[in-house]
Amino acid sequence: MMGSGSSGMMSETGVAAIVSSVSLPAIALFEVVWVIGMAAMMFPAMIPMVLFYNKVKTKLESNLTLARIGGTPLFLAGYLVTYAILGAGAFLAVYAVLALSSMYSVPSWVALVAPSGVLIGAGIYQFSSLKNRCLSQCVSPFGFFATHSRTGLTGAFRMGFSHGTFCVGCCWAYMLVMLAVGAMSIPVMLALTGVIALEKVIVRGSTWFNRGVGVGLALLGVLVALFPGALP
Repeated sequence: MMGSGSSGMMSETGVAAIVSSVSLPAIALFEVVWVIGMAAMMFPAMIPMVLFYNKVKTKLESNLTLARIGGTPLFLAGYLVTYAILGAGAFLAVYAVLALSSMYSVPSWVALVAPSGVLIGAGIYQFSSLKNRCLSQCVSPFGFFATHSRTGLTGAFRMGFSHGTFCVGCCWAYMLVMLAVGAMSIPVMLALTGVIALEKVIVRGSTWFNRGVGVGLALLGVLVALFPGALP
């Protein structure tokens, strides 16, 4: 199901090596690679929210210095925790796929159809109401903090976690494409980083852009189904 390519951050062999057992070292290594990859991909879209908290929201706190020194890192930590949770799910999913493939004979056509299905599914998700609802909370720092404002250090973590939850809801299909089709390769991550930055920062959730990306992903899925060699 996962593409190869030794230049990727996580090639098929790398995934199999890391997700070899459900052990703490294996999970920890996967989580480190996953969270770093997520932070790199989401950085352009995440920074406006962090800066808004640090420069605007902290001024409303009773202790400005403490809010900036402790609140900003906690806001970011809450955000990253959501992707760590998603990473745990990704680890278990990959482990299950590898375990089942070693136990049962998987028809060769499954490996050809799976990437196509993931791409088409990700394209369809771009048209969903859930995608739009989550995206609406990610494009405007002012709008997000106006409706999800909390006080104190605990509130900073909760706000970061809430924002991260919306980001996961908005972008989980992109992450699935990165993992199941691109095997976390750097070129695929860079391409998706560009799409996410455009979606959240430049066009700010524009309907035409979302639908264009959806159509593009679905067409790419059809292309991969017709010409499996299109994937490296």
